[in-house]
Amino acid sequence: MAEVAERLGSERSVSAAVASGNKAAWVLQEPTFGYAREDGTPREPTVAEALAEWWSAVNFLADPRRLPAALHVLYHLTTLGCLVSLLGWHLSWRSALYFLLAAPFLATVTHTAWLHRYCSHKAFEFRRPWMARVFLWLNGLNIREDTYAIPHRVHHQRSDRVGDPYGPHLGRLGSYLAIESVTKLNTSMTPVQYEHVVRTVSHIGFPVSTYAQFQRTGTVEHAGHLAVRMAVAQALWGGLAWAVGGLECVLAWYGAVFFVTFLVRDFNYMGHGGRRPRAKVEGWEFDDRTLALNQVFYGLLASEWHNNHHKFPRSANLRLVPAQVDSAFLFIRLLHALGVVSSYVDAVPRFRQQRAEGAQSLASVGEEFANATGIGDGNDGTPLPSRR
Repeated sequence: MAEVAERLGSERSVSAAVASGNKAAWVLQEPTFGYAREDGTPREPTVAEALAEWWSAVNFLADPRRLPAALHVLYHLTTLGCLVSLLGWHLSWRSALYFLLAAPFLATVTHTAWLHRYCSHKAFEFRRPWMARVFLWLNGLNIREDTYAIPHRVHHQRSDRVGDPYGPHLGRLGSYLAIESVTKLNTSMTPVQYEHVVRTVSHIGFPVSTYAQFQRTGTVEHAGHLAVRMAVAQALWGGLAWAVGGLECVLAWYGAVFFVTFLVRDFNYMGHGGRRPRAKVEGWEFDDRTLALNQVFYGLLASEWHNNHHKFPRSANLRLVPAQVDSAFLFIRLLHALGVVSSYVDAVPRFRQQRAEGAQSLASVGEEFANATGIGDGNDGTPLPSRR
């Protein structure tokens, strides 16, 4: 394990990475505390530095482009208030059941299937473009697709190294608050670079900002469209909860939103081992290129078998061993059976076959499925593995 950590921390500077093709430096703005220490290893900010960077990301009075991030923080705190109110004054069997149904739905369908596997990695394709837009307009987590998918690909390209926009190298607080920091897309990128970024999220289905609009608003999705469809999603999900059980179910829904969003933020730290990365478990974790782990809680709740995901970033199926239940993939297969999804990438059958045959090193099995791990790969013409 020490060898992996040493290898991941061995890069000397971001500029050297850029020279070799890394695009993280022009996609995102560098944090106010910097990417690297003087020795070239990732910089862990102090609490004061992490808070200063977070304030830079939400201070819309200094920069109006920070308004969407500031509104999301307000929304996050409001959902926390809903959870406190639910637990303190409105908990009943009906509200508890609503919470217990809403949380796995948001974690598995909205987060993992939609935001993670489709928006970030295009692990499956919808039969018609309007079908993707239905999911876009029903995003109840209120997490922006552009500032989820784009930094997430940078994370894959720079995992646990200098330039990774979130992870345990930032410390728990810094990683939690990085959700706001990754909204700081580099509005000074060139028009050519911006068009490249647009191509990588073109499958999501939102109308994109022109280059001039992007420079003014900081959003790849057209800001007006973003505001309207987020409001529509809140009205639909809040209205459904009210129809089912009135105020207590509304509080249960938004309490579940906070719970899942909290886990998403914290997972950036915990999913790569936190402050004390552990050794990989043989026969359970197969990617040794990063510190990512397979953790039962996140796997069962949200199908986030994270080590498997770093092994096969483009795969819609991450059940590499029988005990790793992948509910998100079962949902994708259901959509495929219903004709909503036209195809999906499944790396697992070949992985298992090669593992059983011992025909080649498992370290190379994931390479052909590793398209779309960086911002420059995947949705702009990179050949994909066979789809089902």
